[in-house]
Amino acid sequence: MILSSIRLRNYPEDRKDVHPWNLDLIKNFESIDFEQNISFFVGENGSGKSTILEAIAAYTQVPLAGSLRLEEDESLESAEQLAKYLSIRYSEKTYHGFFVRAEDFIGFSRHIKRQIRELDQEIKEVEENHTGGDLDLALGPLKKEKHNFIRRYSEDLEAMSHGEGFLKFFTSRITAKGLYLIDEPEAALSPARQLSLLHMIRQKVEKNGAHFIIATHSPIMMAVPGAEVFYFQDGQINKVDYRDTEHYRLTKAIINHPEEAMKDI
Repeated sequence: MILSSIRLRNYPEDRKDVHPWNLDLIKNFESIDFEQNISFFVGENGSGKSTILEAIAAYTQVPLAGSLRLEEDESLESAEQLAKYLSIRYSEKTYHGFFVRAEDFIGFSRHIKRQIRELDQEIKEVEENHTGGDLDLALGPLKKEKHNFIRRYSEDLEAMSHGEGFLKFFTSRITAKGLYLIDEPEAALSPARQLSLLHMIRQKVEKNGAHFIIATHSPIMMAVPGAEVFYFQDGQINKVDYRDTEHYRLTKAIINHPEEAMKDI
């Protein structure tokens, strides 16, 4: 694993009515101890799981996989404030990894498309203005950079379905032992694509020793063998079996007894 534990060092009493300090989870927060390379943060909307995940990203300074740098994203300001009060213990330091939310993928795909477009423009300008010497030699670095972008991400991620592009992004970016923080990937993935992502994640854990911390609502995601599930509920964090989460129980009830589960709708 990359991280072994997270703790809150102290608490700014003068800011107790300001987000995120006003969350019951933060008021009660003691520690999270990681024992597996795949960890899921599970809980209802507003339970604080994304807040903690974002604070880990801000503390560790892993790149934000979007069109902005992490420190430029205004939506992460409270996470950056919380990160200042965290104490994180590493099992092993790494400079590899990223933090991604499903909505970041759209900005990322447009960023890649813009990079390729700018390279095309530079190539055109060199071809039009080249006056002497070997033109192929002059164009070589630009064409190589464009080729590497296309080889890694495809020429147009936006032209793929959202799920296909999202999986392509993960395949191209998860390449080494690192810390990968992912917020609700199921928002962009069908059940079958979720299984494909989980298969790839397990491969990266077994081959590279990568560490994944994933916030999710998906019973499919959290059911991956060998993972640990941290359940955020009523201002507390407890490690549980995924079958003990409300997400699993409700999904099971709907599948097994849809008429009864839907009778009040």
